[in-house]
Amino acid sequence: MEDLTDEVLLQLLCLGNESALGALYDRHGKTAYSLAYRILGDVHAAEDAVQEAFINIWRRAGSFSATRGTARTWIMSVVHHRSIDIGRKRRGIMPRELPLELERLPENPSDTWSEVSNTLDRELLKECLERIPDDQGEAIQLAYFEGYTQREIAELKGIPLGTVKGRIRIGMEKLRSLLQELELGGSRDEP
Repeated sequence: MEDLTDEVLLQLLCLGNESALGALYDRHGKTAYSLAYRILGDVHAAEDAVQEAFINIWRRAGSFSATRGTARTWIMSVVHHRSIDIGRKRRGIMPRELPLELERLPENPSDTWSEVSNTLDRELLKECLERIPDDQGEAIQLAYFEGYTQREIAELKGIPLGTVKGRIRIGMEKLRSLLQELELGGSRDEP
Protein backbone atom coordinates (compact mmCIF):
# COMPACT_ATOMS: atom_id res chain seq x y z
CA MET A 1 0.00 0.00 0.00
CA GLU A 2 3.04 2.25 0.33
CA ASP A 3 3.04 3.04 -3.39
CA LEU A 4 -0.66 4.04 -3.50
CA THR A 5 -1.66 7.70 -3.38
CA ASP A 6 -3.73 9.06 -0.51
CA GLU A 7 -6.63 9.51 -2.90
CA VAL A 8 -6.54 5.83 -3.88
CA LEU A 9 -6.31 4.83 -0.22
CA LEU A 10 -9.46 6.88 0.50
CA GLN A 11 -11.22 5.08 -2.34
CA LEU A 12 -10.17 1.75 -0.83
CA LEU A 13 -11.55 2.92 2.53
CA CYS A 14 -14.91 3.44 0.83
CA LEU A 15 -14.75 -0.22 -0.15
CA GLY A 16 -14.09 -1.25 3.45
CA ASN A 17 -10.35 -1.89 3.17
CA GLU A 18 -8.98 -1.60 6.71
CA SER A 19 -5.37 -1.73 5.54
CA ALA A 20 -5.93 1.54 3.69
CA LEU A 21 -6.75 3.26 6.99
CA GLY A 22 -3.54 1.89 8.50
CA ALA A 23 -1.54 3.16 5.54
CA LEU A 24 -3.08 6.64 5.84
CA TYR A 25 -2.38 6.67 9.57
CA ASP A 26 1.23 5.60 8.98
CA ARG A 27 1.67 8.49 6.54
CA HIS A 28 -0.18 11.21 8.38
CA GLY A 29 -0.39 10.15 12.03
CA LYS A 30 2.61 12.17 13.23
CA THR A 31 1.50 15.31 11.43
CA ALA A 32 -2.05 14.81 12.67
CA TYR A 33 -0.81 14.44 16.23
CA SER A 34 1.37 17.54 15.90
CA LEU A 35 -1.61 19.56 14.73
CA ALA A 36 -3.89 18.21 17.47
CA TYR A 37 -1.26 18.81 20.15
CA ARG A 38 -0.66 22.35 18.90
CA ILE A 39 -4.38 23.08 19.20
CA LEU A 40 -5.04 21.26 22.47
CA GLY A 41 -1.72 21.45 24.32
CA ASP A 42 -2.39 18.12 26.02
CA VAL A 43 -0.94 14.73 25.10
CA HIS A 44 -4.03 12.67 25.95
CA ALA A 45 -6.49 15.08 24.35
CA ALA A 46 -4.35 15.18 21.19
CA GLU A 47 -4.23 11.37 21.07
CA ASP A 48 -8.02 11.24 21.48
CA ALA A 49 -8.51 13.85 18.76
CA VAL A 50 -6.35 11.92 16.30
CA GLN A 51 -8.07 8.63 17.10
CA GLU A 52 -11.52 10.15 16.69
CA ALA A 53 -10.45 11.95 13.52
CA PHE A 54 -9.25 8.73 11.90
CA ILE A 55 -12.50 7.03 12.87
CA ASN A 56 -14.30 9.91 11.13
CA ILE A 57 -12.01 9.52 8.11
CA TRP A 58 -12.95 5.83 7.99
CA ARG A 59 -16.65 6.64 8.17
CA ARG A 60 -16.61 9.65 5.84
CA ALA A 61 -14.01 8.66 3.24
CA GLY A 62 -16.72 8.87 0.57
CA SER A 63 -17.19 12.58 1.27
CA PHE A 64 -13.67 13.41 0.09
CA SER A 65 -13.63 15.32 -3.19
CA ALA A 66 -10.38 15.92 -5.04
CA THR A 67 -11.88 19.03 -6.61
CA ARG A 68 -11.82 20.71 -3.20
CA GLY A 69 -8.21 19.95 -2.25
CA THR A 70 -5.76 17.15 -1.66
CA ALA A 71 -6.45 14.10 0.45
CA ARG A 72 -3.80 15.30 2.91
CA THR A 73 -5.57 18.64 3.28
CA TRP A 74 -8.87 16.84 3.85
CA ILE A 75 -7.34 14.54 6.47
CA MET A 76 -5.73 17.46 8.32
CA SER A 77 -9.04 19.35 8.17
CA VAL A 78 -10.80 16.42 9.84
CA VAL A 79 -8.11 16.38 12.55
CA HIS A 80 -8.36 20.16 12.93
CA HIS A 81 -12.14 20.06 13.30
CA ARG A 82 -12.02 17.23 15.82
CA SER A 83 -9.33 19.00 17.85
CA ILE A 84 -11.33 22.22 17.88
CA ASP A 85 -14.45 20.32 19.01
CA ILE A 86 -12.53 18.65 21.85
CA GLY A 87 -10.95 21.96 22.86
CA ARG A 88 -14.32 23.68 22.93
CA LYS A 89 -15.82 20.89 25.05
CA ARG A 90 -12.90 21.15 27.47
CA ARG A 91 -13.62 24.88 27.81
CA GLY A 92 -17.31 24.14 28.36
CA ILE A 93 -18.39 25.56 25.02
CA MET A 94 -20.76 23.44 23.01
CA PRO A 95 -19.87 23.15 19.32
CA ARG A 96 -22.44 25.32 17.67
CA GLU A 97 -21.56 28.21 15.46
CA LEU A 98 -18.21 27.31 13.99
CA PRO A 99 -16.77 29.94 11.71
CA LEU A 100 -17.23 29.33 8.01
CA GLU A 101 -13.54 28.49 7.60
CA LEU A 102 -13.93 25.53 9.93
CA GLU A 103 -17.29 24.25 8.71
CA ARG A 104 -16.22 23.32 5.23
CA LEU A 105 -13.13 22.07 3.57
CA PRO A 106 -11.17 24.41 1.37
CA GLU A 107 -12.60 24.67 -2.13
CA ASN A 108 -9.27 25.79 -3.47
CA PRO A 109 -6.19 23.56 -3.13
CA SER A 110 -4.07 26.69 -2.58
CA ASP A 111 -6.19 27.69 0.43
CA THR A 112 -4.10 29.60 2.97
CA TRP A 113 -5.06 27.42 5.93
CA SER A 114 -4.10 24.34 3.91
CA GLU A 115 -0.68 25.82 3.28
CA VAL A 116 -0.26 26.70 6.94
CA SER A 117 -1.52 23.36 8.24
CA ASN A 118 0.63 21.50 5.73
CA THR A 119 3.64 23.34 7.13
CA LEU A 120 3.41 21.98 10.63
CA ASP A 121 6.97 22.77 11.61
CA ARG A 122 6.07 24.21 15.00
CA GLU A 123 9.05 26.55 15.14
CA LEU A 124 8.51 27.81 11.61
CA LEU A 125 4.83 28.46 12.25
CA LYS A 126 5.61 30.19 15.55
CA GLU A 127 8.22 32.33 13.84
CA CYS A 128 5.83 33.29 11.05
CA LEU A 129 3.10 34.20 13.54
CA GLU A 130 5.60 36.38 15.40
CA ARG A 131 6.46 38.21 12.17
CA ILE A 132 2.94 39.42 11.50
CA PRO A 133 1.26 42.20 13.50
CA ASP A 134 0.18 41.15 17.00
CA ASP A 135 -3.52 41.83 16.44
CA GLN A 136 -3.55 39.61 13.33
CA GLY A 137 -1.54 36.84 14.99
CA GLU A 138 -3.79 36.89 18.04
CA ALA A 139 -6.95 36.66 15.91
CA ILE A 140 -5.50 33.71 13.98
CA GLN A 141 -4.41 32.03 17.21
CA LEU A 142 -7.88 32.40 18.75
CA ALA A 143 -9.70 31.23 15.62
CA TYR A 144 -7.56 28.38 14.34
CA PHE A 145 -5.87 27.04 17.45
CA GLU A 146 -8.30 27.83 20.25
CA GLY A 147 -11.54 27.31 18.37
CA TYR A 148 -13.22 30.65 18.89
CA THR A 149 -15.69 31.82 16.30
CA GLN A 150 -15.07 35.18 14.69
CA ARG A 151 -18.10 36.53 16.56
CA GLU A 152 -16.70 35.26 19.87
CA ILE A 153 -13.34 36.90 19.13
CA ALA A 154 -15.11 40.20 18.41
CA GLU A 155 -16.98 39.99 21.72
CA LEU A 156 -13.88 38.88 23.65
CA LYS A 157 -11.77 41.72 22.25
CA GLY A 158 -14.55 44.31 22.13
CA ILE A 159 -14.02 45.04 18.44
CA PRO A 160 -16.32 44.92 15.42
CA LEU A 161 -16.84 41.56 13.70
CA GLY A 162 -15.61 43.04 10.41
CA THR A 163 -12.33 43.99 12.07
CA VAL A 164 -11.83 40.41 13.25
CA LYS A 165 -12.55 39.06 9.77
CA GLY A 166 -10.14 41.54 8.25
CA ARG A 167 -7.38 40.73 10.72
CA ILE A 168 -7.70 37.02 10.07
CA ARG A 169 -7.85 37.43 6.29
CA ILE A 170 -4.89 39.82 6.11
CA GLY A 171 -2.90 37.82 8.67
CA MET A 172 -3.45 34.59 6.74
CA GLU A 173 -2.33 36.31 3.53
CA LYS A 174 0.84 37.44 5.31
CA LEU A 175 1.42 33.93 6.66
CA ARG A 176 1.03 32.51 3.15
CA SER A 177 3.54 35.03 1.83
CA LEU A 178 6.04 34.29 4.61
CA LEU A 179 5.72 30.54 4.12
CA GLN A 180 6.19 30.87 0.36
CA GLU A 181 9.22 33.10 0.91
CA LEU A 182 10.77 30.57 3.27
CA GLU A 183 9.99 27.66 0.91
CA LEU A 184 11.70 29.50 -1.93
CA GLY A 185 14.90 29.68 0.07
CA GLY A 186 14.39 32.96 1.89
CA SER A 187 16.28 33.34 5.12
CA ARG A 188 14.45 33.07 8.41
CA ASP A 189 16.49 36.03 9.61
CA GLU A 190 15.20 38.44 6.98
CA PRO A 191 12.67 41.01 8.22
